[in-house]
Amino acid sequence: MGCLLDSGKADFSPAERAALAFAEELTKQPQEVPDATFAELRKHWNERQIVELAAVACLFNSFNRFNNALDVDLTVYPGSLDARPQDCA
Repeated sequence: MGCLLDSGKADFSPAERAALAFAEELTKQPQEVPDATFAELRKHWNERQIVELAAVACLFNSFNRFNNALDVDLTVYPGSLDARPQDCA
């Protein structure tokens, strides 16, 4: 996880770095992704792939907004995936 927070520490390929930069800029300021970012993307990805990258980034951004708005606890505790909720019969 730390490598995603500081991508300079990870061994990402140039294509992966371009995709991560795009996703970060799309997340922070979707209306202002620079032309230079798209130029770098196009060195590694075709138009269809760029659309898919944008779709995935936007989808996860919407998940985060939904969870933040409803204060959803995303912590998974050991064994909780197999446990049956107390209020279910």
